[in-house]
Amino acid sequence: MATEAGRTTAPSEDRALVGPNLLAVLDGVTAKPETGCAHGVGWFADQLSAEILRFAHLEPAAALAEAIKHAAELHVSTCDLDHPDSPSVAVAVVQIKDDVLRYLVLGDSTVVIDTKRELLVVSDRQTNRTAGAKVADVEHALTGEVAMQDVRRVAVLSDGAARAVDLFNLFDWRQALELMAANGPDDLIRKMRAVEKEDAKGVDWPREKISDDATVVYLDR
Repeated sequence: MATEAGRTTAPSEDRALVGPNLLAVLDGVTAKPETGCAHGVGWFADQLSAEILRFAHLEPAAALAEAIKHAAELHVSTCDLDHPDSPSVAVAVVQIKDDVLRYLVLGDSTVVIDTKRELLVVSDRQTNRTAGAKVADVEHALTGEVAMQDVRRVAVLSDGAARAVDLFNLFDWRQALELMAANGPDDLIRKMRAVEKEDAKGVDWPREKISDDATVVYLDR
């Protein structure tokens, strides 16, 4: 596992989870000036992370739904959870249970599963759907499963880390997995940061954030 804040002046709003039967990355959505919430995005990411671990015995969609419900209960009496910019996070979960790997992706985080037959890359960059205060958000998640006997390795990344492949084209996904197998996920982030610094004004690679929070969880069988 590797994680690094995008700026030295602010804490990361990414969270990484490694539980008995799951891996997950949560990527906090940058807060607007008005959110209707007295808490920050980091606080919400912490609460949702804890709740996902609490319900890790359930399948990913059910676990996330329960996590959203219980995280909302923690601040429904103090915050306006109907505000359109209430804190939210992109979520990517991989669960290993009953010899099956199940995955869930909600938002622009990424799950990469290397199987004996194919390389499966799951991310949703077409919508603004993320996990916030409404259980109904889970309906928009991308889900699926793969027999564990077919799985070679898996990686879960926030969009700030996935840009090493998706934006900067430093390598393809198979090469990225090979790099992490050889040197660990921190090397992927290190190589990406070098490119970000070389293009500090976003000229060669136009992007909204010059440097974003980056988190990777990698599992090799």
